[in-house]
Amino acid sequence: MGISFLRTLKVFLGFFVVGISAIGCAHTVVVEIPPKIDLQPYQTIGIVEFTSNTNENLNQIATQKFMGFVQNAQPHLRFLELGPEDQLVNKLGRNIMDIEAIKAIEKKYGVSSIFTGSFQISDIAPKVDIGTDLSSLRASAVVNVSMVSRHWDTVSGATIWSNSRQGHWKVAGIKTNTRDISFSMNSPEDQYGRYLEELAFAVTDNFRPHYEKRNAPK
Repeated sequence: MGISFLRTLKVFLGFFVVGISAIGCAHTVVVEIPPKIDLQPYQTIGIVEFTSNTNENLNQIATQKFMGFVQNAQPHLRFLELGPEDQLVNKLGRNIMDIEAIKAIEKKYGVSSIFTGSFQISDIAPKVDIGTDLSSLRASAVVNVSMVSRHWDTVSGATIWSNSRQGHWKVAGIKTNTRDISFSMNSPEDQYGRYLEELAFAVTDNFRPHYEKRNAPK
């Protein structure tokens, strides 16, 4: 009976080792998922400086951040910077960036498509939270920033792609309780460049390849 038990145990251990080996051999690979929007077919792409409800310096920052993320995602793209929108439409003899202005850009600059964009920065808004026992107070100042961009076909004037993102950030805060008071402050002007960078990265997501793990083929 002892020998029979040992044989059974040996068979069991054999199957166990084979199973463990099979599991050990199973592995995953990282697969690159192509970007949803491929810009490589466009020989030269125009980009109009982003517009906003704030100063021109931030307009340039937002434009450069956006263009940089697109070029990092799809190297070798050629951009032609067309300058501020109001100056561009004046050169084209138009009043606004309408379909006719889009078509005129193709004739004057020879670009097959263009990117336009804008962003809005809200007024700083207070946010106050009072503790349930009324012994503590937490207040902060929040700013909301939104960004939208469009990709236009310059031959037809049609919109090829559009995307938008928004977010809010705390620029100042104060916290009090029965024992002390703490105060923090960030200059919103110093932080806006970072906010715009985060939004530009999010807006350009469709132009980046992505990666995911998959089971390796047998």
